[in-house]
This record gives sequence, C-alpha cells and structure tokens, in this order.
Amino acid sequence: MLWLRKPKIWPRDRRAVSPIFATVLLAVIILIFGSIVYYYATNLTTTTTNGYVSSVSSSQAAISERIGFENVYYNGTSRTLTVYIINSGNENNVQIYSVFIYDVNHNIVGSPYSGTSEISALYPIVPINGGTPAPTPYTGNELNIGQEAYFNVYNVQSGPGVSLTHGSIYTLDLITQNGSTFVYEFTA
Repeated sequence: MLWLRKPKIWPRDRRAVSPIFATVLLAVIILIFGSIVYYYATNLTTTTTNGYVSSVSSSQAAISERIGFENVYYNGTSRTLTVYIINSGNENNVQIYSVFIYDVNHNIVGSPYSGTSEISALYPIVPINGGTPAPTPYTGNELNIGQEAYFNVYNVQSGPGVSLTHGSIYTLDLITQNGSTFVYEFTA
C-alpha cells in the first residue's frame, strides 16, 4: 500500500526566508543610497565644472579686452566729463561697468560712477560720428572691436557743488563688465 500513502510535503522552514529577505532588503538599500550618492556627486561635479568654465571664459574675455583712451575732456561749468575711447582689443561687446576718478594723492573724487542714477551717472556709449548731430547709442552699450565712441559722466565734482580744480591732474579708472581695468590721466 505504498500508493495510498500521503505524498510528502516539504517542510517549511521559516528561518530560511529571513536571511534571503534580509539580503534582498540590504541590496535594495545599498542601491538606493548608491543612486543618491551618484546623483549628488554628478550634480556637484557638473555645477563645479560649469562654474569653472564660466570663470575661465570670463577671464579669457577680460584678458582679450583692450580699451584705448583717445581723449578726456572736463567741462567745469556743467561738471561733465566726456571720455573718448576705442576698443583696440580682441573682444567684442565690451561694456563699461563703472568709472572711478582719483586726485593726484589717489583720493577718490566724488563717488564711483556707474549706472544711470540721478546724482552721478554714466550715460550711453555713443559712436563718434561727425555727420550726425545726435548719433544713436550703441545697442546694449557694447563696444565692438575697432569701434570708437564716447560717453559722458555727469555731475563730476570734488565736493558738494565744487568742480574739479582747473589745471590739476586726475586719474580715471575705467572698469569693464568682465573686470578689466584701464587707467588714464587727464588734466581738468
């Protein structure tokens, strides 16, 4: 009566499920944390690389910038400084960011001139064009290679309501958007 016997069922050992489940769970946890670390590291290196590339290209642009001063004229009556420049470098789209004026003792005269505030302002870069009475300013105040232009700095004064001293030597520091500095001495 062998055939009447109950078939043998494999005994379930619940202890064997626990190590397998623990191994799978540990593998999933490692994969999740590994993915997070990989994502963070990739994001960090991409951000750092992009910042470095941007910094290098900005430095390269600053090195390629060359501004030549053709003339600087100060009108003591209107307290207006007119600066004539030329882009003699290898970089297009050179923008003037700010202007500092120093006296002979290297004390700053007035305040740094930048933007278009009412008190002291840098006004648009205008092409030197003898045939037109009111030339159109360059778009975006950008000076391309070989272009000549001028801009005015209004309300330049050594003290409240005091014009620059006639015959005195002053130093003009012109700073571009990329951080290049160009220096020129002029007589008021």
